[in-house]
Amino acid sequence: MTVHELANQLDHTKNNYILGLASFAILQSEASYPLLEARAAIFGPYSVSFGQVSKLLQNPADRVIALREYQKMLMRTLIKESFEHIKDYCTLTDQFAALKAEPWYEFARLIRNFLAHNCRFEFNKYDAERLPVKWRNKTITIDLDRKTPDFSFFGEVETWELFQDFENFVKNRLK
Repeated sequence: MTVHELANQLDHTKNNYILGLASFAILQSEASYPLLEARAAIFGPYSVSFGQVSKLLQNPADRVIALREYQKMLMRTLIKESFEHIKDYCTLTDQFAALKAEPWYEFARLIRNFLAHNCRFEFNKYDAERLPVKWRNKTITIDLDRKTPDFSFFGEVETWELFQDFENFVKNRLK
């Protein structure tokens, strides 16, 4: 794999995230409900109706939960996949030391784990020894162990900014 191919993988992951954001915006609109009711995903011998999505979104309490979970899935996909692609590339090309030297590395590693494990911090001994970890204006401390902070701690803005740090690293510091 080349650094150009890694950058392409990040672009694909970013494009998927943006498609998800577009879907998120559409799903927030009541105008999408009739369209959802009339459509289905058809693959192989299966047909999955979107009517249940329309009904779910029409209930305000369910809509909040469903869209929050969808948002978490988008964040998880962007951060986790990007981080893993970068980590794999750096390992394969003997540039892992450069990755670990990034000021965001430990924060990103812990956030990747957080997103992958039900948006809950669960620090092992290795993690705890590295705390506190700071990135921009956010700090992960031992007090967050076994906690599930909300989007005010790490949300859409932080997801996008961390991804931008990933892209900058790949485009400007890797060979």
